[in-house]
Amino acid sequence: MRRERLIPLLEWARREGMSESLARKWIREGRVEAVRLGHYWYIPEVVDGPEQGTQTYTFFTHAGGAGKTSLARDVGFELASRGYRVLLVDADPQANLTAWLGVDPNSVAEEETLLKVIRQDLLPRPRQVGRNLYLIPASVNLAIGELELDKKPLGALALRTALERVEGEYDLVLVDSLPSLGSLAVMAALAGDGLLVPVETGAKGIQALGAVVQVAKEYREALRKVNPEGVAGRSHIISAFIPTKYDARTQGDNRILQALGELEEIAPVAPRMAYRPGPHRKATEGQIPIQLTGDREAAEEVALLTDFLLKRVFRFEEVVA
Repeated sequence: MRRERLIPLLEWARREGMSESLARKWIREGRVEAVRLGHYWYIPEVVDGPEQGTQTYTFFTHAGGAGKTSLARDVGFELASRGYRVLLVDADPQANLTAWLGVDPNSVAEEETLLKVIRQDLLPRPRQVGRNLYLIPASVNLAIGELELDKKPLGALALRTALERVEGEYDLVLVDSLPSLGSLAVMAALAGDGLLVPVETGAKGIQALGAVVQVAKEYREALRKVNPEGVAGRSHIISAFIPTKYDARTQGDNRILQALGELEEIAPVAPRMAYRPGPHRKATEGQIPIQLTGDREAAEEVALLTDFLLKRVFRFEEVVA
């Protein structure tokens, strides 16, 4: 399958054996096609990739502030930049993912949100928010869905069913769940192939972890009743733990990071994501992925996490030039 990925200008220039200033000159002269995202230039490149079915994963934890939304935004952008077709689904009435991708939640109609899934069992038409990157936005009105789901037979499976109808349109669907254990969160958790669980490397994160693992087992039982083959051999539906807000200067964070190693019996533990309030604030205020803030270390962390997810969780073959 022919796809398009985005190569950072500096990386492209080095590969072509030229200086970045010369590459910029070529862009100005129209000698090379380029795409500007934020303050940075990217070179689109056509690549080949194998035919693969759609996979769906939900960033899930009932503890707020663990980094679910920023992970969905940044990993989604990274995958799209590599040529994967990515659909992001904002399942949170707070609509932070929507706003952080430059879409005003006040401009979002109810039929553009998951309310259409709840009411009509149909996926709304997504908005394109970047190359290869699409978004089903949210608004505060999505909170109504909590009540409507409680009255809907098998409402917990509504998003899963709607996504099955668009199988093959996307390589990956990433759902940003809300920090809750209510009906909307259950629908988000049961939407696809597994849960990606951010774990804040502090007392708050580790305290929430036991409940998340137990809830995941219960969700697995719910799925077993409707799709026994899909969960065969799995005692849970957690696909990875992602340590977040890690501060190497604190003994507590280091102890918790070490303790997280014991979770490998349940699911693989991803590379840690450092505590970077500056770049994250800049990304949020600028309504851009963290890769576009200019913080190289933050961008490298997201790239490493994405590498891990591709190899250990998604098991996709990397697209190649």
